[in-house]
This record gives sequence, structure tokens and C-alpha cells, in this order.
Amino acid sequence: MESSSLSAIEAVVSSGKAVISADDSSIVAAVQETLRKGGSATFYVTHAQAAAVNSWYWTPKRIRETEVEAVSKEEKARIEAELGVKETGALFSNRIPCECGRVYGAFEFVQQGIREHGREAVGAVLELKDTSVIRVNPVQVTVCPDCNQRLLRGHYYCWVNGYGCCKSDEI
Repeated sequence: MESSSLSAIEAVVSSGKAVISADDSSIVAAVQETLRKGGSATFYVTHAQAAAVNSWYWTPKRIRETEVEAVSKEEKARIEAELGVKETGALFSNRIPCECGRVYGAFEFVQQGIREHGREAVGAVLELKDTSVIRVNPVQVTVCPDCNQRLLRGHYYCWVNGYGCCKSDEI
């Protein structure tokens, strides 16, 4: 391991976080265990590890129950044109209707992410080339951008080879 890699690990650990290096099956098992126990964690994993988690988590039953669907070409184009987020690739999301009539989907998720974390942070996550990010039981309040009402139903999303979530609630 290069000293620069160790310096990066040292920086992460110094901030109070942990770094785990393990074989694929151990990483997938750690994600599964965190999900089963209701813990909250963000895993930065290889695309192969993310694919293994996604194939285990996103069963046909869960896809039906969460109403996750492929994001339309039109919505992806809107994300790029209005929010400046390019290269969305294969993207899946559910759509949550708000009482005010607005529907919260992938566009609103990215918009809220930019509002809360900044365009640079959102772009940096989505530009990762060799890393997938899996958020397990993320603590996120989904908010309608029109009326600022908290949406009680959970938002689910998955960028294939990029960014996604797994939740133990509601299922």
C-alpha cells in the first residue's frame, strides 16, 4: 500500500470514522448486517460489491412495494439542464406525491441534495469512477420543494455503479 493511501486512511480515521478493508463477501455481509439491525452507515465500495448488494436488496417484491422505476429520459435531461448534473447513467427512483400536487422524484432528490450539501459535493459523489456509495438507512428528511412539507413516505433511489440506498423500514 502506498504511503498516500495510508495518509488518506489516517485522515478519515482522525475524523472519527472507520476504514475497513475486506474481501467482497465480508463487505456485502457488513452492509446486510447493518441493514438488518437498523443501523445507519455509508459504505464506499467497489462496483462489484455494490452490484452484489443491489441484487440481494432489490428483489422484485421490494421494487414493487417501493414503486421504484427507471427514471425517464425527460427527467434525466431536466436534471442535467436545470441542475447541471451530467452523466446520470442508469438511474432508478420512486415518485412520492405531495398533498400540494407536486411529485418528488429523482429531480427533486438531486435538487434537495444540492440545496443541503452544495453542487460541488453532489457532483463529486456522482463523478466517482471506481467507487459506489451505498447509504444504509440514511437519515434524510424528504421535503417537497414547493410547499416545504415533509413527505412521510420514504424516497428510494439507485444510480447503478454510483449511489444508492437500502432501508430496513417500510418493507
